[in-house]
Amino acid sequence: MLVHNGVFLHPQRTGGKTAGVTTLKPKIKVAFASGTDDLNARLIKRMREIFPELPLYVVAEFQPAGADLKWIRYNANRGFENLARCRAAFRGKSIRLAGVMLVPNVPFRAMRLMALFLAPWNFLAFNENLNNFMLRPRCLPAIAQHVAWRVRNFVKWHWSGEGARTRRARTEDVAVAAERGVAIYAGRNPSANPRVVIASPYLPFPLSHGGAVRMYNLMRRSAGWFDQVLVSFTETGDPPAAELLETCVEIVMVRRSGTHSLPASRQPDIVEEFSSPDFHAALQSAARKWKPAVAQLEFTQMAQYAVDCAPAPVILVEHDITYDLYSQLLALEEDWDLRRQLERWRRFETAAWRKMTRVVTMSRKDCAAVSGARAIALPNGVDLERFRPSGREPEPRRLLFIGSFAHLPNLLAVEFFLNRVWPLLPGATLHIIAGARHEFFLERYRDRVTLHLDQPGVELEGFVSDVRPAYERAAVVVAPLIASAGTNIKILEAMAMGKAIVSTPAGVNGLDLVAGEDFILTPGAAEMADAIEKLLAEPQECERIGAAARSRVEREYGWDEIARRQAELYRELMA
Repeated sequence: MLVHNGVFLHPQRTGGKTAGVTTLKPKIKVAFASGTDDLNARLIKRMREIFPELPLYVVAEFQPAGADLKWIRYNANRGFENLARCRAAFRGKSIRLAGVMLVPNVPFRAMRLMALFLAPWNFLAFNENLNNFMLRPRCLPAIAQHVAWRVRNFVKWHWSGEGARTRRARTEDVAVAAERGVAIYAGRNPSANPRVVIASPYLPFPLSHGGAVRMYNLMRRSAGWFDQVLVSFTETGDPPAAELLETCVEIVMVRRSGTHSLPASRQPDIVEEFSSPDFHAALQSAARKWKPAVAQLEFTQMAQYAVDCAPAPVILVEHDITYDLYSQLLALEEDWDLRRQLERWRRFETAAWRKMTRVVTMSRKDCAAVSGARAIALPNGVDLERFRPSGREPEPRRLLFIGSFAHLPNLLAVEFFLNRVWPLLPGATLHIIAGARHEFFLERYRDRVTLHLDQPGVELEGFVSDVRPAYERAAVVVAPLIASAGTNIKILEAMAMGKAIVSTPAGVNGLDLVAGEDFILTPGAAEMADAIEKLLAEPQECERIGAAARSRVEREYGWDEIARRQAELYRELMA
């Protein structure tokens, strides 16, 4: 028996045999964060100290701080899924220690039982004072002392005035949380035009991501033909922007508080995140009040609200084929969660198509993938008046990447570029516009992506309301995506600004462009760096490609033409 920092440990007994040869699995230690936040932090610190040479995994609801920690997400409502996720993460490894916090009134009993099931002989229990014991005969006095202490504290808390006050406070919190957060705002005066109800997971203004750009531009152009009613989730509760009130006769906003603990379900996580009884009720009420001739659901997760639009014909706008994106991400790296979400998205998305009157996709490629419903491609576009060449001389060796960090493929693109392309471009400047709340999404995806943004020459900005000056300053626009679905609106904006673009195949996914004429296509990092250097050295070539790109979007990607085609679809369904 070994003793380490007061903890009784035993020699490792794991190992397997293959063809008569003993094979040792790599050893790890696991902290099961089953206490309060401060106690979990102390548990992780203590687990770091024991066998410091072993990697530390943390099973927790929220991602812990520390780049060296390997986080395994835990959902309190999904017991079997948690066990499967842990087994996948620990496959081929041997758990040397499984540290667990035993704290009363913290609802993580299932997590503690899972730790005991996964590593019974290496189960290491801590209390609030970090006193600990293992399941050993010689630890029986410590176990008995712990149980007696727990019973005494339970009796004291249960019958004390403090316990009664705490229970009353919890009841009041539940009552406050049950209050509905639905707000209705009157917009422009209704007319005799046909009515269209649009349901969206996000407000279309400000233009903080590609989906908002598409929705707002089409709604603004459709306002003269149709009376539009917008029913949208909001996370802030702030009133809608004046730009939206000018395009809609009414805006219904449903507060989405969000939760990290999703219910047990066979639906994709994002679908559950946007599942709301309040939104169902708000959409039903809007349909009864306005009796729309057409209802339009923006983004795949909103397909769950099709039933609330009856009897209007329903359009689902697929900003991307979501299961296609998950397939691409899984091809980059095997991951248990990605594979599970892919299976759920494929089932949900294909079933959703069959419930729709029409499905709108961003490209002919996506249109061909839709089955069980009539589909039409209405591509993304660009405001040709707002985005146009300025004639301003770009800054030498200045590159631009625009992509919201809320979208994981954009983070993967920046990681690829900084790690593999950027070292081959000495003396260049890379300007990254990362969108709203980019720090939050950097932290959210920390287990998937590591970005070194503090390098010389790298300039990072968050949300920028007007990106045209950034385009004007750039000599070359880069699109180094390694996974993508739908189509990239930022590519079209750069083309409209007359900029030379260097892209991977994924960066121009779904766009009918001609490589070498409208943009430069590069399959790998070395080729991308070489193409960028050639363009930086030949400003005339940049101008030639930029002029061809502008001509292409003028012919095929103006919002006015796309809005006209959308109006034709509406009228067809109304007939």
